[in-house]
Amino acid sequence: MKLFSFLLFLFCTLTVYSQTKFTGTWKGFIKSSAQSPEKADVLYLKLGKEENNFTGKSRVEVLHTDEFALKSLQGTMNENSITLKEDYISLSSNSRNAPKCKMVYDLSYNDSTGYLEGSFKSSDCRNTVGRVVLYRTDDQFNEERTPTATHYWKQNFVKDYEKGFPAPEIREQERKDFQFKPIYFDHDKAEIRPEYFDYLNKMARILEGIHDLRVKVTGHTDAVGTDEYNIELSKRRAKAIKDYFKSRGIEPEKLEIDFKGERQPVDTNNTPAGKQRNRRVDFEFI
Repeated sequence: MKLFSFLLFLFCTLTVYSQTKFTGTWKGFIKSSAQSPEKADVLYLKLGKEENNFTGKSRVEVLHTDEFALKSLQGTMNENSITLKEDYISLSSNSRNAPKCKMVYDLSYNDSTGYLEGSFKSSDCRNTVGRVVLYRTDDQFNEERTPTATHYWKQNFVKDYEKGFPAPEIREQERKDFQFKPIYFDHDKAEIRPEYFDYLNKMARILEGIHDLRVKVTGHTDAVGTDEYNIELSKRRAKAIKDYFKSRGIEPEKLEIDFKGERQPVDTNNTPAGKQRNRRVDFEFI
């Protein structure tokens, strides 16, 4: 009996979790078979759960125009996939260019990338098929005739998607989970040890994937040498990290360097081990 209750609880928990993955507001692109993602129109979905089905609304906006159509949605879930059918048009720009074709979307949620993506076909327009890629957003779903302010976000989204970056919510979680550690240097050296390349590459990927994220790189030394010399050495160490990130494609404006010389030790300067810990570069996201 206890085993049955546990299995029932587990089933219900997984079911609720699967349903929750689809609810919320999504935005992305909707492209026909002949279109490139760069030329594709913009799609917004607003999904909620009602008993055993999904209900919601869709809004298609023709890229960089005021043309749009707002439609109702009905959907059903099958494991990690959802089928959504556009029902009736509640609002549109009422021109010949308004995207009024009613679509049927077959979409899957990818747990590792955070994208909701799949195919579509029209239920009332012949030979209208293509692909959809969406990500969850905190933006408010627009149900008004007034067009969405701008579509310029889509350009960055397509670039990120084609580079293999996960959805913004996954990237933000990766940033929160990222564990900083110092980079240590040999005595009187500013060359990065190869053992740190993988770590720096992971940090660079997070920096590249979050457009408004920057990193502060602070260089340090041990107490051997003059204060003036150590300030310059710590600067060279910080600059070596900055140059490495630039070689990985990180824009210079995302990088800030600082240098403290011997003034902020984390260990004693009376032992070799302590000096090694002081010969370092520290990081923080800003």
